[in-house]
Amino acid sequence: SVNRLRRLLQPAPAAAATDAGPSSRFAKKRKAANETPAKPVESEASVGVETPVKRQKRHRRKLSKKRLEAAAAAEEARKLGSEKSDKNRQKKAAAGALIGGGEQGLLASKFRYLNEQLYTLSSADAFEMFKADPEAFKVYHAGYSAQRQRWTEDPIDWVAKQCRLGLPAGSSVLVDFGCGDARLASRLEGHCAKVHSLDLVALNNRVTACDMARCPLGNNIAHGAVFCLSLMNANLSDFLAEASRVLRLNGLLCIVEARSRIERTQRFVNLIERFGFQCQRRREDKYLVYLLFNKSRNRKAGEPLPELRLKPCLYKKR
Repeated sequence: SVNRLRRLLQPAPAAAATDAGPSSRFAKKRKAANETPAKPVESEASVGVETPVKRQKRHRRKLSKKRLEAAAAAEEARKLGSEKSDKNRQKKAAAGALIGGGEQGLLASKFRYLNEQLYTLSSADAFEMFKADPEAFKVYHAGYSAQRQRWTEDPIDWVAKQCRLGLPAGSSVLVDFGCGDARLASRLEGHCAKVHSLDLVALNNRVTACDMARCPLGNNIAHGAVFCLSLMNANLSDFLAEASRVLRLNGLLCIVEARSRIERTQRFVNLIERFGFQCQRRREDKYLVYLLFNKSRNRKAGEPLPELRLKPCLYKKR
């Protein structure tokens, strides 16, 4: 009885820490809930108040949006301006091309007209025509230069080469009939002592304006004579007779002419030889005929001139 009384009076032992019973889990939750501080309850007055941090963030978002809108507007304006400038440039280019094309077409028409006139007029009439209107000759020469740009070979190169090979250096005299702007004289400067550049109009101070059938030169004074695409007027026989007059015996004669103007090359060569020349060299390509002669004899006084005719070189309208 005494021992039972002791056991009753003895306090109950503490629950094991490892006890995982239901009562232990509920106790932990209650303890955690008691230890967690309660969230402050916002009053109705403090709900609508904007803090400085929020205000700064909202301001930054507003600035970013405005900057993006301004950048987009600037890009759109730049594109519109670029499109307008491109259209304006295209309009100006089209207008310039139209004006330039019209001017070129007008010059081409004048060149064709003058070209046809030269084939039908005598050299005396052509000389008087260009003497009255020197600008017309400049138009003709500009058209001729434009045509020359389409050639695969410049005939002046061949003529200059033959003159350097066949004329004595430093002492020779050359007569260039129908010289244009005297390019041959420039090419032979230093090789020939003198180059007489003759044409209907003097385009520069190297050129002597004259009727090439009656040039202001003495008899037998030249070592060489050249007709480079210049046998054009109706009195071609007078040109060859004049070349024979000014050339010395055994003098050199270079002729370059459009192949389309010569019906039969051999017949043309035979006619030239009747003026007192002997053919030494002959070459042809798709567009041009190159002929080299020597003066073999002097023509007799009153000797009739062979009739020399070439077909007109008519340029197509473009």
